[in-house]
Amino acid sequence: MPSELRRRKLEKSFYSIDADHDDVIYDTDVIALAQMWCDIYDLPPRSPDWTAIHAAGQKVFREMPGTTGADGIKRITMQDWLSWADDPAFPIFVERAAIPFSMAVFGAADKDNDNRLTAEEMNPGQAQGGMSDDDTKVAFDVLDRDRDGYVTTQQYIEAQREFYLSDDPDAPGNLIAGPI
Repeated sequence: MPSELRRRKLEKSFYSIDADHDDVIYDTDVIALAQMWCDIYDLPPRSPDWTAIHAAGQKVFREMPGTTGADGIKRITMQDWLSWADDPAFPIFVERAAIPFSMAVFGAADKDNDNRLTAEEMNPGQAQGGMSDDDTKVAFDVLDRDRDGYVTTQQYIEAQREFYLSDDPDAPGNLIAGPI
């Protein structure tokens, strides 16, 4: 099992995907999550950003461990998710699926297409995720490691890695989804 810190972060990520809060992730949860991000950023259906987010979401679901019931439906429970966290395949999942999904959302938030986010571009997503304005400001300030007023794609990728993989309680990525 992962450390207490990673367990809390992984539980937070699990519940951010489990759209209907029934303690099981189905493909419909991932579709709802992808659509939620598309709605936040006012993406028209079938637009390039809309398609990128939905495709990346489906890849996340395909790559997650789970069980397929007699009904042919794949399910991922919290136990599946937490047990997988220490498997050598988990960091591969983070790189191949979780980070690309986050970067598809990042791309939609980056309205001026300069490969970096201002606090204003980042705020709608953080607010939808349940973060207060104060938590969002703290997270932005910590993620903006060079203090230039932007979170770059590289800073965001590093934060994602830290969120999913780090046991360091001081890692900036711990704040990407608000307090844990």
